[in-house]
Amino acid sequence: MNVRKAPCHYGWDWGPTLLTAGPWRPIYLETFTTRISDLGFDVEVLDTLDTAIITVSIELEGADVDIVSTLLEISDPSGRKIDQGEIQGCGSCRFIVQNPSLWYPLGYGKQSLYTVTATVGDGLHKVSKRAGLRSVELVQRPIPGHQGLTFFFRVNNIPIYSQGANWIPPDVFLPLMTLQKYRDWLTWAARGNQNMIRVWGGGIYEDDRFYDTCDELGILVWQDFMMGCGAYPYHDYLVQSIKAEAEYNVRRLRHHPCIVLWCGKNEDYMFAELHHLEYDPKDDNPEHWIKSSFPGRYYYEVTLKQMTETLAPRIPYHFSSPYGGTHSNDPTVGDIHSWRVWMADQPRHPYQDYEKLTGRFVSEFGMKSFPCVHTINALVDDPGERHPQSATMDMWHMAPEDQRTMAMYLVDNLRHGSDIEAYGRATQIVQAESTDYSSRAFRRLWRGPGREECAGCLVWQLNDCYPAVSWSLLDSVMRPKLAYYVSRRNYASIIVGATRRVVEEKVNEFTHVDIKRTAYADLWASNLTLDPVDVDLEIGFVTLSGGSRVYDETRAVTLLPNRSTELGRVDFPGSYRDSSAASSLVVHLRLRERCGSQRVLACYTEFPQPLRHHDFSSAKVFIRPLEDGRSWAVGATGGVAKAVELSIATDDDSLADACLFSDNYLDLVPGDDQIITLDVNGLVKIPQGGLALIEKHYS
Repeated sequence: MNVRKAPCHYGWDWGPTLLTAGPWRPIYLETFTTRISDLGFDVEVLDTLDTAIITVSIELEGADVDIVSTLLEISDPSGRKIDQGEIQGCGSCRFIVQNPSLWYPLGYGKQSLYTVTATVGDGLHKVSKRAGLRSVELVQRPIPGHQGLTFFFRVNNIPIYSQGANWIPPDVFLPLMTLQKYRDWLTWAARGNQNMIRVWGGGIYEDDRFYDTCDELGILVWQDFMMGCGAYPYHDYLVQSIKAEAEYNVRRLRHHPCIVLWCGKNEDYMFAELHHLEYDPKDDNPEHWIKSSFPGRYYYEVTLKQMTETLAPRIPYHFSSPYGGTHSNDPTVGDIHSWRVWMADQPRHPYQDYEKLTGRFVSEFGMKSFPCVHTINALVDDPGERHPQSATMDMWHMAPEDQRTMAMYLVDNLRHGSDIEAYGRATQIVQAESTDYSSRAFRRLWRGPGREECAGCLVWQLNDCYPAVSWSLLDSVMRPKLAYYVSRRNYASIIVGATRRVVEEKVNEFTHVDIKRTAYADLWASNLTLDPVDVDLEIGFVTLSGGSRVYDETRAVTLLPNRSTELGRVDFPGSYRDSSAASSLVVHLRLRERCGSQRVLACYTEFPQPLRHHDFSSAKVFIRPLEDGRSWAVGATGGVAKAVELSIATDDDSLADACLFSDNYLDLVPGDDQIITLDVNGLVKIPQGGLALIEKHYS
């Protein structure tokens, strides 16, 4: 007999093998005469967006089911009752809401929530659920001039570029999770401009509080069914178990406006291809599937599909993540898991190759790093074990090749020390740079209507359940890693980018040595707002050592709405045009608002690669407090400063953890000071002399 259990309890490459047993959610003994067994509602928003139709359905159980009446009431987001109706026995009732306050994803509008309340008889049973009125579509259509199909979500007629992270179970012992912990994790996501979370199919169907919080914050949810990385058998007992599991969770969760996709599972088609199971995508006969070595296909393409189409027909269903095209990880159809960086190819790709490793929707990608050093020091009591190759740290690597893979990326990219703090920070720098190269490259391909070449960027992973060396953006105690700040900047509404290129010209067709190599940079920007934005693009070339500006240019450009805009190219100046000389310069970009306050909307510094070939020691970083007492100007002199990490000058971890930086992990060019502010959470006591900042930077 097969038992349905969270797959990750058997161990994964980010968490331990801890096989829990027994009930882990509360058990209730309830008595009733008549009660509501299901309160469901279907929301249809017309294309004009001026009318919403809410069809509320009631299922009852107990005595007098056929004769008892249920009062239905609908309240608007302010709590004002706007309509009511009555149902005799089990049935449905339709309500029409004119000029509704719609629910929008983060960054696109308000998260308005209506409340539907059902009361049986004279108060025999009462159930309330919140509803967001919104439409959602998964758009898969041809792209002119390209192979394959788009894969993007349209909410309330707005094409959405999905950017966010994957979610794993947030604790190895799930009863330890509280409402506050759920809210804290998801607030970090929202604060990081993440508009989508994928609930990964190797964990659990999350607690109601998770989805309630996503509704409130505007975080879209890609919801996997809990099947992952395996070949599931087919027999009657398991079929019935999976049906019951799916029905319960679809009924429980279908009212949440945050859920925009049901997905059959995680990587099982990849598993079938890797292990050469009997899987023929062209065979559409389920009777053949259940007799093959890959019978689990029946669950994804029949059982779960039918369940979602019956119970939640307005929410799209996707067979798997990844899925689509000629093979499961086809970059031209569906979504892909982009793992050629870190784990797939030998030799593995450098992270600088991410622009070649994109797809229509990149639902997994990432780079591992150590937790924050304060987390390590708090959990590793023996000072002798506080070094990167200790037996304790080996136990924090959950996959057998992690140490070697991480060492390879460090050797390829950075000069670094060997003590635990220097080594751990170096791994976080590599993770941050990898996140930058990937998320920018993917977003650049969101090119506007008819050119949605990439529509999603979900980094693996947001959270940790254990103090592991992992891909998480925040470690197990919710301390943000350096990559968190990079993703936050790259997920902002407006960003600007540059990509260094080299052109080779041979003197003649026979030579392999007499080659002229000249450098230039591709320039682009992305505007996810729904209005065009007029900006001045400020272009500078700055010497790494000394920080001298050798070229400046300003271009007036318009960023079209909800897409990236190519901004042309710029040649490296004069004597720096040769590719060798160009490696001594950075490309420094700013987008400045053309009218109004002329504030800087986005900036970016593009560095020659790999970083280990370059000397950053001439840069001196300064931190100057401003008059408001919670802001600082941070800048550099003498050279370009790379990977500037700010922290609070304190030995009190609780104070440090309570201080939230407006930005961190900075690249600083002389003359372009950054203003950093602090928000202090909680009831921590601020030192009498106020707060002071300290910094570390790569050199």
